[in-house]
Amino acid sequence: MLVDSHTHLNMPHFRDDLDKVIERARTAGIVEMLNLGYDPGSMEETVELADRYGDIYAATGIHPHHAKEWEDGLEKRLKQLMMRRKVLALGEIGLDYYRDLSPRNVQ
Repeated sequence: MLVDSHTHLNMPHFRDDLDKVIERARTAGIVEMLNLGYDPGSMEETVELADRYGDIYAATGIHPHHAKEWEDGLEKRLKQLMMRRKVLALGEIGLDYYRDLSPRNVQ
C-alpha cells in the first residue's frame, strides 16, 4: 500500500487533467494522497478536493513563503477547516530561512 503524503493537486498546472493525474497515481499503486494547502486560497481548495475524492485527504496551513499574507480572521478559518472530517494535518507551516520570501519575524 502506497500513500503519497505530500501532493499539491490543486495547483494550476493540474486543472486541465486532474482526473487523469489522479488515475495515473492510482494505477501506479497510490491508494491515498494527502493534499496540502499552503496559502489562504489553497487551504479552501485542498479541502474541496478532499471532499470530492474518497482517497484524497487534506492538510491546511500557511507556508512560510506566504506568511506575509496572514490577516485577521485567517486563524479562525484555519481552525474551522481543521475540524472537517478529511482534514488530517496542519501544514504547510514552519520556517523558511533559505529563501526568506516572508520576513522572519512574520514566519
